[in-house]
Amino acid sequence: MNVCCKHGKLYLCFLVFGLISHLSLAISDNELNEIKSGLSFADSLITSTQQYLFPTFMTGAASAAIGFISGTLKFVGFILSFLGTNESQELLAIKRLYTQMDKRFDAVDIQLSAIQKQIDWSRLKLQFGDLERNIKSDSIYLKSIYQSPIASKESEKDFFIHAWESNCWVCALNLYHGIMGSDVGFSDDILQVAMTTFEHNRPLTQTFMTGLFKLLVLSVTNELAYRSIKYPKASYLYQEYIWKQRLCNITSRMMKFDETIKNKYHEQAEKDILNFAKANPTSSLTNEHFSKKLYDFLVQKFYWRDWLVIVYKPIRGDAYHNNNVCDGYRKYRTYGRNIVVSSVIQSKIPINTTEAAFIINSMTTTYQTCSDAPCTHNYNCISVCKSHYYNSMNLFSTLPKDCAVYASAGVIDSWVDLWYQGLPKRLVQKRTPGSNSYSIHLFG
Repeated sequence: MNVCCKHGKLYLCFLVFGLISHLSLAISDNELNEIKSGLSFADSLITSTQQYLFPTFMTGAASAAIGFISGTLKFVGFILSFLGTNESQELLAIKRLYTQMDKRFDAVDIQLSAIQKQIDWSRLKLQFGDLERNIKSDSIYLKSIYQSPIASKESEKDFFIHAWESNCWVCALNLYHGIMGSDVGFSDDILQVAMTTFEHNRPLTQTFMTGLFKLLVLSVTNELAYRSIKYPKASYLYQEYIWKQRLCNITSRMMKFDETIKNKYHEQAEKDILNFAKANPTSSLTNEHFSKKLYDFLVQKFYWRDWLVIVYKPIRGDAYHNNNVCDGYRKYRTYGRNIVVSSVIQSKIPINTTEAAFIINSMTTTYQTCSDAPCTHNYNCISVCKSHYYNSMNLFSTLPKDCAVYASAGVIDSWVDLWYQGLPKRLVQKRTPGSNSYSIHLFG
């Protein structure tokens, strides 16, 4: 019998039990804030893929991930040390937060699943699919500790320990070496394989790397949760320190790959334009629709640059068209079209459109010469004037071509099924009047 009850002081027994019950339901504000702060990691994952903020996300991803892991393990520890079977409102509220987080993680998983189907995984010794399944399975067992009714926490803990010991002793380490390109388990560099498979598609590769990073964080969470349950705190804390360094290595490498893809845009865009033209012949797309679709493709794939796309009939000769392109491509007579493409980095200050419009409006396509004709018998003398046409080269020679200002300048015959696509803040284009008409543009 309890000592306090033995002395007949039942009210004291109830008081002690009440205090224990209250303590079992309580979690400090600092602990609660740490858990909530860690959960913000899921939001930053989604934001990085939806708003092209991958570089910004990666800058602080390692610290954010450790915050998520620490908060999750603190919550797991709180559950395992919980006394009693009645769940408090604050405990249920935290569980709801984790349910919301899981939905955000699921959104990343859906994106990763769709993308990774494009990769030839046979180039990797250790099949990524097996590793991914084991990590996700262990993660489900870990979540069961805090998602299941509190009364089943011990059995769920045992299931998690058994699953981790059976499947994932080295899951996190194998995935880490695969991402880092170390010769442990993987024959090819997983990031290199993805980059070449996606043809230097930066948004696609960013989404893939975000998904990989999330998967690694889950695996590290599983490992550190196992250590925190099975071994003294010192072991867990040391491994947490080691994994923070490794996560920093991962983010650094991913950022280098992202920069490599960014710098490959010029070479890759040229290939993409040719492939796009080949896949969309004149029989399937008009020049208007072709120009819009090509423009949309370039804007989405190379989102950090602003683009100019010009498409017209495959005419030839300087008398009819001239285009200056500083950072782009002139693909004349390519699969039945003339294609001109230029781009500028988005951070470049846009051209002065008023000044550009003045330059274009000041240009004329015709000029006159007049001479005195012979006088008549009553000395009535008259002048005879003739109109002469400028050709494309005459006009083009007067256009400014300073690449620091204008990334493209051109003069093209107006009557060649001509279409321009570009942002109004960067593109000024006007068709001159009359039968001898040219379309003149300045872009930058």
